[in-house]
Amino acid sequence: MSFPTTVQPKSISFSSNRPNSISYTLSGKRSVRQFASQYFSFSVTMPPMVKSVFQVYSAFLISKKGGFTAFDFAYPVDNLGANRTSTSVKTRTTHAVGSTAIAIDGLSASTNDVIKGGDLIKFNGHTKVYLVVGDVNSNGAGQGTVTIEPPLQSALVNNEVLVLNRPNINVALLQDDILYSTDASQMFYLNFDVREVL
Repeated sequence: MSFPTTVQPKSISFSSNRPNSISYTLSGKRSVRQFASQYFSFSVTMPPMVKSVFQVYSAFLISKKGGFTAFDFAYPVDNLGANRTSTSVKTRTTHAVGSTAIAIDGLSASTNDVIKGGDLIKFNGHTKVYLVVGDVNSNGAGQGTVTIEPPLQSALVNNEVLVLNRPNINVALLQDDILYSTDASQMFYLNFDVREVL
């Protein structure tokens, strides 16, 4: 089930979370260990809503039973890549878990910035959303390589379609309470925090 999109969020505070273990010895030497996990989390602030609209959103969130049930949240901001509206970009070969350089085809031929660093993408049928960490240019055959972070959480087969714009992020609420406020003008105000579910 997807979060309603009739009203777009007023703002989103977005965070990429990458747990690391850092320790220091008595002599001051630093030791760092990185874990394979990474997830996105964000705080959503909705614009003021009339009661009839607000009730749709509050009912949806309450139906998730706090953080018990996950749901899809459509990232509301367009990516910047030239091919962001394309639905024909696919993986060009298989890729193992842990890969960061993904060979793709179906791009506009000989075009710079078909996918931009900082764009959020997703592989169709997969849950995890990935951040593109460098601009992608295509060759004359419409092929390129997209570098992602974090490394692949699930293996990819050949010809998996990429979602290049406004991917759905599978999330769950971080709090069990749904809080809102209203005022004398009978406008309702709602904000909530979510975390990506892997």
